[in-house]
Amino acid sequence: ENLVACPEGAVTALLHSVGALDEAEGEMAALELVKMLHHLVASGGLPALGVKPQDGGEPWRQQWLLTAASLIRFAYLKWVQVPQDSSSKEATLPPILPALQAHNSFVFKHTVGDFVRSGVYDLQLTENSVLFSEAFAFMAFCRMHEVDYVLESGVYKGVSTEVWSLFAKDVSAVDIFISNEANERLSRRSNIRLFEGDGRTLLPQLLKEQPGRKAAIFIDGPKGELAIRLALSLREHPQVAFVAVHDMAPYRQELGKLGAFFLSDESWYQEAYGHLD
Repeated sequence: ENLVACPEGAVTALLHSVGALDEAEGEMAALELVKMLHHLVASGGLPALGVKPQDGGEPWRQQWLLTAASLIRFAYLKWVQVPQDSSSKEATLPPILPALQAHNSFVFKHTVGDFVRSGVYDLQLTENSVLFSEAFAFMAFCRMHEVDYVLESGVYKGVSTEVWSLFAKDVSAVDIFISNEANERLSRRSNIRLFEGDGRTLLPQLLKEQPGRKAAIFIDGPKGELAIRLALSLREHPQVAFVAVHDMAPYRQELGKLGAFFLSDESWYQEAYGHLD
């Protein structure tokens, strides 16, 4: 309503809040605000941007909002955007880091038995839950790095959280809202702690609580480019062995530039372990 009634005032207030938001809730919250404003402007969501002076629009308002939109676009492209791949689909997906294929293949070959015997196939699945081939890759890298502490952002119905509890000593999972279904499902797992709140602020806090433990992180919320930005920030913590991010297919090329060493949709991996699904 404020954006419709007084777009220049609402945008001014939001832009003034970026610094305070960064100070109070961290960089990721500020970046999310920039992304929201950018998409709002780009989609024509600010009414004054589409009103010409001859149609009753005020020139000063039009010029001010265009200037603000230019600044917002710059901030988004500079600090938020992660370019997506072209829409063309490759018939086969090569390893994102070919030099590591033999190494990764060795790791998977020597851990797949443990995954199958872990009890994962006794779990009740729900729609949109993590695929077993994806969960296996995460588990295998945890074993390789001798990780015993898993942190998760984005719980949904708790399926992936329960999977991690089968092979990690402790699991801390964060979501803005923990559903009753997830609470009920995970209540029988004594090695899981659930936290309601923003993973962007809670995950760093949870890492600081146990600085001596080697940890792995699974991000399934936020999504898209904000998930990638969160992963890059969490990777800077010395006890983090690696960070896995769900649903990253559109960002394959850029992930390679940012240091990704494996994607679960690589053709060789799906041929060898897609049957786990």
